[in-house]
Amino acid sequence: MSGVYSLVKAAGAVERKMDTVSNNLANVNTTGFKEDQPSFREVLSKAQQVLPESEEERFLSHEYLDQYVGMEKSAVTVDEIGKNFSPGPMQQTDNALDLAINNEGFFTIDTPFGQRFTRNGNFQLNSEGTIVTSDNYPVLGENGPIQVKGQEIFVDYQGRVQVDGQLADRLLTVRFRNQDNLQKLGNSFFAPISSDDVPIPSEEVRVQQGMLEGSNVNTVMEMTRMISANRTYESIQKSLSSVDRMNERAISISRLRG
Repeated sequence: MSGVYSLVKAAGAVERKMDTVSNNLANVNTTGFKEDQPSFREVLSKAQQVLPESEEERFLSHEYLDQYVGMEKSAVTVDEIGKNFSPGPMQQTDNALDLAINNEGFFTIDTPFGQRFTRNGNFQLNSEGTIVTSDNYPVLGENGPIQVKGQEIFVDYQGRVQVDGQLADRLLTVRFRNQDNLQKLGNSFFAPISSDDVPIPSEEVRVQQGMLEGSNVNTVMEMTRMISANRTYESIQKSLSSVDRMNERAISISRLRG
């Protein structure tokens, strides 16, 4: 079984990488989407005296696997799936209810499961005159769901919503002390992992009306990662076949000697 454990763990890490890349590519046109970034951790036997390295380029190469074939107690695992919160490109729509945040922060949405937070500002009015998401969840202002009673809607950079020149409410824009700890949900929503990580209302969040923030996925980079991961997976499969043949040969020799 020499080397099999290491290779199987490496294959699992590459599969997780492929799942992440596929999800990123599937959301390249999703408004406000933030790409996932898996980080890898090497688990090595102290007896091997091998210093761990985390460079993705080295992991996704044939040289990386070659030195670990035969080491029964070395493995590569996915440490965690991080999120890249760098801003996406701004797309002008001139729609009064298309809103984008051009710095750090989130819009607050009221859902049946509690408050959720998003960068996707593709909003609309429902039949009751409430500003809602495309899934009909109310967008929250400082006074609750924002009601529009009038025709002309203007949202300034501080998130103040004016209807026909009258202040209706101010968008409840928030920040988090550590946004990296947010968990990703469906519909471009985020939520805190811990109940202690409460949203902090912030007037420093800057809103742009008539704009939408595009996905921050770099298509070329993701395609490069997919190709590299495919090649690595092929190398792992070949190595597993080689190890399997060596084990069969060893068993045959032991039987002859026995």
